[in-house]
Amino acid sequence: MRGLAKFLPFALLGVLILTGLYFYPLNRPAESSTIGPTQPILFSHKIHAGENKIACEYCHSYVSVSPWPGIPSVQKCMGCHNQVAGRDVEYVLDDGSKINIKNEIAKVKEYWNKKTPIPWVKVHYLPEFVHFTHKRHIKRGFQCADCHGEVQTMDVVHKVNKLEMGWCLGCHEQNAKDHQELTQLKDCLTCHY
Repeated sequence: MRGLAKFLPFALLGVLILTGLYFYPLNRPAESSTIGPTQPILFSHKIHAGENKIACEYCHSYVSVSPWPGIPSVQKCMGCHNQVAGRDVEYVLDDGSKINIKNEIAKVKEYWNKKTPIPWVKVHYLPEFVHFTHKRHIKRGFQCADCHGEVQTMDVVHKVNKLEMGWCLGCHEQNAKDHQELTQLKDCLTCHY
């Protein structure tokens, strides 16, 4: 019995650690990184949205009609890159690393030829118990940069704002039209249903 008493605290600790690991996935996307996740293709928003002035809604075409913005399909990418081969030059990213634009576009074409979606890594992670919809916010007049920052200046998209409850509530407080709307926006069921 004494041996069991010595072993029990370690067993309980092990169970707690395993339970914690089960509920906290180790492969979570770049939740609070200022660097951004490594993507399968070094896609530059600075080139596409910045230099080429492509609107966010062109690639993220579901943003105004759906809870999710939509990640562009390979078909969407190839709509342009069937015609635009890209420059065969070294391009220096914000972090100082170099890529060849034409080689990165060749990766898009490889996915197209294999008929395989590009496995983009999610940048903004919200827990499953939060029900955020882009559609409501876009229809209200918010710009993508209000939450995502100046994406058109980023080679690798990273999280700018910490999209957590306190940050969201602060935005709701600042943007409520009146006290009645503020009461609705601060109701737990607005985001947790």
